[in-house]
Amino acid sequence: MFAALRRDFPFLAALAGAAVFSAPAWGQSQATALEEVVVTARKRDETIQNVPVTENVFTQQAIEAAGIESPRDFVAMVPNMTLVEVQNVGNSFITIRGISQARNSEPSVAVLVDGVLETNPYQFDQELTDIREIEVLKGPQGALYGRNAIGGAILIHTVDPSDHFSGAARVGVGNGVSEKAQVAVSGPIDSAGTLKYRASLNYYDTDGYRENSYLNRKADPYRDYSGRLRLLWKPSEQWSADLRAFRERAETTAYYYIIPRANEASVFSDFSTPPNANDVTSPIQNNNLGTDTRDVTDVALKLDYSLGGGTLTAVSDYNRTKEIDTGDAFDFRPIPTSLLYFFTGGVPAALGGPFDQ
Repeated sequence: MFAALRRDFPFLAALAGAAVFSAPAWGQSQATALEEVVVTARKRDETIQNVPVTENVFTQQAIEAAGIESPRDFVAMVPNMTLVEVQNVGNSFITIRGISQARNSEPSVAVLVDGVLETNPYQFDQELTDIREIEVLKGPQGALYGRNAIGGAILIHTVDPSDHFSGAARVGVGNGVSEKAQVAVSGPIDSAGTLKYRASLNYYDTDGYRENSYLNRKADPYRDYSGRLRLLWKPSEQWSADLRAFRERAETTAYYYIIPRANEASVFSDFSTPPNANDVTSPIQNNNLGTDTRDVTDVALKLDYSLGGGTLTAVSDYNRTKEIDTGDAFDFRPIPTSLLYFFTGGVPAALGGPFDQ
């Protein structure tokens, strides 16, 4: 249940979101039917009704019901929030209430996974697996989450290690010749239950949806492998250690989107009028699909010590993101007729195109 049904999810997800997150008003007459939603927006457990912050919350039940499998899925369900995926697999811009970011600049929205800040914005746009809760905070959050949170913050919580052994598996197929498989196991390591683990693996592969008429094959295949390991050690009620490791590799193709003029092949062409950057009807005809690979490694350790009236927290994080992107910077055609335009007056217009917003 993913690709084939996923195209219908935005409408269904909106209904699910309305049922879950409009609950305070609806629940006035049916209070007994509401489930208490606990959030950590202010770095402590609180019910969402008591948090003085504009917040959208996706519980694990809502995530499964809406078929949320990537950031674009839950972003589409949040009002005044958009996600622009541009040019390459890891390059995306988050906009909340009109506040976005410039290309190759610091993000305006902070992203935290299990309380640890993701320092590299290129790793946000990835497959979401083994997720317990997602919180979206709107408005400046610099007081709690530091700089790069002027637009808001996204808090992603993975599933906690369990007290007893448990496991789950999920497989699916869909259009675009797509395949997906997920597996997760969890349980205690020692007999006392002070040390617990959770491990999950994810695999996604699709041939793509857009056709390259010159090569007679799909232009946008995508393959993603990822794994997550979490160890939770709680020897006493006062302190705990949470070790988290994540590894992902994404493989796809790459092509730059530069639109030529209809008469660009002529040496007498007028280059004073820029092309329409919103015209995406041109067929893809590259003779080279290009390559785009991304490798993400993230290891974080969070130590918490309870002081009674508060909690002392120490966070250490190692993050490495590597991406290699190569592709033909022409107009989706096998012949370089846009070469003249590209090197004479096309660079400024191209930099304002849809792949570079």
